[in-house]
Amino acid sequence: MNIVLTGLRGSGKTQLGKILAKKLKWKFIDLDEKIEKEEKMKIAKIVELKGWEYFRAKEEEVVKNVSTLDKTIITTGGGTIIDKDNEKELKKNGKVVYLYRKPKDCIKYIENDPNRPPLTNQESLEEEINQIYKERNNRYIKSANLLFHRTEDLKIDSNELIKKLGLSE
Repeated sequence: MNIVLTGLRGSGKTQLGKILAKKLKWKFIDLDEKIEKEEKMKIAKIVELKGWEYFRAKEEEVVKNVSTLDKTIITTGGGTIIDKDNEKELKKNGKVVYLYRKPKDCIKYIENDPNRPPLTNQESLEEEINQIYKERNNRYIKSANLLFHRTEDLKIDSNELIKKLGLSE
């Protein structure tokens, strides 16, 4: 079985995923990092040069490749699970955990990150994150095997999530 962490950009998927993988002695794969490595460029550059459609197709390809792994913490981009084929593929051998974090906390976390290309035509990051939250929150909830409310403490969150998933270190 794999654990798939999904949620808004800035919800802490990658940070929490790395901690979980270390505690559980599982492998760790961040889908966005895997795409960047394969494409030899940052996501912002991929989107700029090839567009979102290309990026989403590449993402789907990577999802198919990692979904067959075992005992792996997989962190997704914020839009990965929106695609129902990606959800189906990731659930074949995994449990999807929606890391819920208030939009304002996500904004605070990512506001100075240059590798986060705009997802909408909104004027500000705050407007964008709030729009994305409204568009995606229900889909995140429906796709999740577990809804997990993030706190500001990754150590506490990792311990709590391990318990809720019925796993042991």
